[in-house]
Amino acid sequence: MKNLTHLKMKYFIKKSILPSLMLCFTVILIACSDSEGPTVNNSAGNPLAGAYILYGAPAFTDYAFYDAARDSVTDNVYRTYNPGKTLQGNPGDMKLNSDGKIYITSSGVPGSNGTIYKIDPITNGIEDSLYFGIAPNGFAINNNRIVVGNSGSTNITVLDMDFNIIKDTVEVGSNPANVLYAFNKYIVTRSALNNEPSAAFVNETNYGVTKQFFPAVPVSAIYNVNGIFISTNNNKNIYRVDPELLATTDSFAVPTALVGINVLEFKTQNSFYSVVGGNEVWLAAANSGTFSFNKIYTAASAENIQTIAYESSTNELYLGLWHSNGFLVIIDGTSGVVKRTKPLVPGLVAQKIVFRYF
Repeated sequence: MKNLTHLKMKYFIKKSILPSLMLCFTVILIACSDSEGPTVNNSAGNPLAGAYILYGAPAFTDYAFYDAARDSVTDNVYRTYNPGKTLQGNPGDMKLNSDGKIYITSSGVPGSNGTIYKIDPITNGIEDSLYFGIAPNGFAINNNRIVVGNSGSTNITVLDMDFNIIKDTVEVGSNPANVLYAFNKYIVTRSALNNEPSAAFVNETNYGVTKQFFPAVPVSAIYNVNGIFISTNNNKNIYRVDPELLATTDSFAVPTALVGINVLEFKTQNSFYSVVGGNEVWLAAANSGTFSFNKIYTAASAENIQTIAYESSTNELYLGLWHSNGFLVIIDGTSGVVKRTKPLVPGLVAQKIVFRYF
């Protein structure tokens, strides 16, 4: 079985009344609509129910759920609902799509196939899965397509929503770890642990690839009305790319002593967050054609910010922190004041935070 490049596994779930771990009533799940892309969080006016936190280890992938109303965390949700079962190890990415399903990638053993899962958030049972690629990691969902970066290779894979392979490999360069959909194209950035200093822009129709090069390895990207913004692993600049010309128009230096902008996160059409050196959070705001930067949060010296997610209805920024153990830290989205801190399972590192709405 392990020698098969692609192995599709179907799971049939028997619906039953489940204990009230997260919800005991019928809800409407609203997430990113396919046309908006993953940087725009669409709650459709519904209140925040909570947040999923993807985490794991080499032996398994799982997720926690933060209940916003109860201010409590339930750990290891998948294994709690599915005793004796695990998701493949080394978690990659997670999204709650507009179809109301959770999508998760697990990279698996380095150099080998990984898995993408479709999970029902009510039962937390697997509805579908696909064993494919080499270390599948970040992905984007748009127009009934899932585009996945195979971070252990030089290509991406295109799937339909039933996990049928539309395009097995599209060559984009080494270690494609993150995928963003914007301006009718897929924007691919890389794992920091490689030496190719380019982002790949993939045409959504014919999958043609255009590369834009930078002074260091591009590791994160967002977009808003001001353009596409890309950060790299080894300097303090954020680069603005024209979405039509696919050329860098200008750059903005974060006024920090640290090096490497690990994560960019959308806030509004004229502002975004950047995580610098795994330790600082800066808020960038558009100002007369340029951007001003304000440092709103500094982690303790021994802590590392692994992932962030902005929740607009409460103006809160959720941080996945790692010290000797993992923590969920929720701060004010403007001032950076810490509002709540929740411990996660000891030894597990948060990979992704995804919001859920009633």
